[in-house]
Amino acid sequence: MISATRMLCQKYTDLTDAEISYLESYGALLPALANAEQADVFIDCRTVSGRSAIVVCEAKPQTVPSNYRSSILGMLIHWRDEPAVDRSFRLAVPTSGVRAVSMPEDRRIVQSVEPLFYEGRLIGVLIYERPALAAEEPPPAGEREAEQASGVLDWAAVSPCLDDAVLFLDEEDRVCGFNPAATALYRRMGYIGTLAGMPVNNIQPAALSECDQDRHETALANRVLQYQRLPLSSGQARAALIIHDLTRQRQLEEELALQRTALQELRHRMKNNLQMLANLTRSRGCDPAESPPVQTALLDTANRLLSLAATLDGIVQVSREKVSLLQILEQIRRYMLQTLLPSARRVTIHVGGEDVIVSADCASSVALVVNELVQNALKYAFPSGQAGRIGIELHSGRPLCQLTVWDNGVGFQADRPRPGGAGLELASTIVREKLTGEWSVESGPGGTRISFDFLEQ
Repeated sequence: MISATRMLCQKYTDLTDAEISYLESYGALLPALANAEQADVFIDCRTVSGRSAIVVCEAKPQTVPSNYRSSILGMLIHWRDEPAVDRSFRLAVPTSGVRAVSMPEDRRIVQSVEPLFYEGRLIGVLIYERPALAAEEPPPAGEREAEQASGVLDWAAVSPCLDDAVLFLDEEDRVCGFNPAATALYRRMGYIGTLAGMPVNNIQPAALSECDQDRHETALANRVLQYQRLPLSSGQARAALIIHDLTRQRQLEEELALQRTALQELRHRMKNNLQMLANLTRSRGCDPAESPPVQTALLDTANRLLSLAATLDGIVQVSREKVSLLQILEQIRRYMLQTLLPSARRVTIHVGGEDVIVSADCASSVALVVNELVQNALKYAFPSGQAGRIGIELHSGRPLCQLTVWDNGVGFQADRPRPGGAGLELASTIVREKLTGEWSVESGPGGTRISFDFLEQ
């Protein structure tokens, strides 16, 4: 019988059979490790997209209470919730003593993470989790002393940047001093130990040479940080590492870029449809000899355009209150039947599943994705006016929900260009960037099935 570890690895990762077998044998040791370390122990692997990890093996301790009431095997883990896992996957190094949030209990925990290698390749991480009993304790006296000791350093070299985090490094590249902003920054990133005496490579993504004064930007523990190293000529410190937190700025830039992309797509669709209406009006409406059916066709086209514009506008203008996602999906179904289905096409659209109450921002993103997928199915899944079915299924979950759009049409081959490639690419981008979800496509002669997950927010 296939193990849960193998099934999850085959479905969500790009690991080979040999690598999966190695994880299975390692997983057999987890119960003993959990009891010996008095901690919950997990093996996480990176998903194919690289935007999240998935729990493929777990063990709870029998000697102390677990942090989890139920199994989290198969849960997708987002980097923002577990900075230690993020760091170890990015740098392929151990990470210890970093705070995280246990999902779905939403408890504060402390993680220690060890990378797992097979024939030189990083294939997963081994995670130990304990309750964050000391997470809210005040900074140790050593940290306050280190902040005071840094006063003897050459502050003039870094005085313009004192609003940023500053680490002072000795000849061995260990932290010998730092300012309060550095303490606050690394607390937010989950470091619970003192920074004093810590090797700098343990708290920055990569070593910076002593003469490197350029700014380096990188993502770490769900934050975007800019590093700059400055040499110092006097005092105990030999260098100052200045760290500027760009997280909020980059978040705003990403949100703005996504909004611009969505707005451009809406304008493009409306523009193309209006141009089509104008062409029909010029070529046929200006001819007094045109028959009544032509006039009817023009009216149908106008109604189709107005309905589509109203649908898109309604999605964009949705309020900031919590909304029923199932109602939004039903509204999309009605608009599709009224505006996009030619009368000769025998296609039915079904909406079902469990309702989820989400923010308007989440609902609008999901609606845009579903709109793209249903339109793509209507255009390409049922050629020559054949009959068919399209389904929209919503499944609630904590913390992840799943939405599937399927059809029983002709499907497409994975090794050939996909029909509606631009629309699918837009939908995939929204899932990854806005919904922070995973995207999967299955297609064959019996139809197409596209699923994605998203956080209930």
